[in-house]
Amino acid sequence: MVLSFLNQVIWKPYIRALDRFPLIVKSLTTGTLMGTGDVMAQSIEYYRYGEKTKKKSFEWDIGRTMTMSGVGLCFSGPVLHFWYRKLDRVFKGEGKIVVAKKLACDQLLFAPCVISVFMGIMDTLNHKSPNSILPRIKRDLPPALLVNWSLWPLAQTVTFSVIPPHLRVLFVSIVSVFWNIFLSQLGNKKDDQQ
Repeated sequence: MVLSFLNQVIWKPYIRALDRFPLIVKSLTTGTLMGTGDVMAQSIEYYRYGEKTKKKSFEWDIGRTMTMSGVGLCFSGPVLHFWYRKLDRVFKGEGKIVVAKKLACDQLLFAPCVISVFMGIMDTLNHKSPNSILPRIKRDLPPALLVNWSLWPLAQTVTFSVIPPHLRVLFVSIVSVFWNIFLSQLGNKKDDQQ
């Protein structure tokens, strides 16, 4: 009964909206889930660093969450929408070879670029000096890629082999809640946390 209700009230309207307005729905979905990941990241940071900062209770930084949501809405969602469409056009068909080609492109070309751009966007939005952005990317990109490669090859194998094209951004955005915890911490890293 609950599943039937969820199907009627949430899933079917979501799919209808996705069919009519794919870019908008994917962008809104990504923005919402990036914000969710940020709230979770802030909670983790409080429990990890709360005693060191003398904070007695969790203080939600809504501005930070809105920034992460905005990056999802205006950058990550649209980029993923067009990236998956491009991969499907370049590598037509199905099968292990096609999945492997998409995965290689995604992880060896797309991931380093999109993580670097994300770091640059976050530093810019956090009013960092333009001169500090490139050194920060050079310093933080290699460890970020190692974390990326511990999660995304498996997730993207599922994405490219099982998930229908119109649901890929949704699937990736759900998996990304956990990735966004890491990204939020990386993108909002304080200078004393280097």
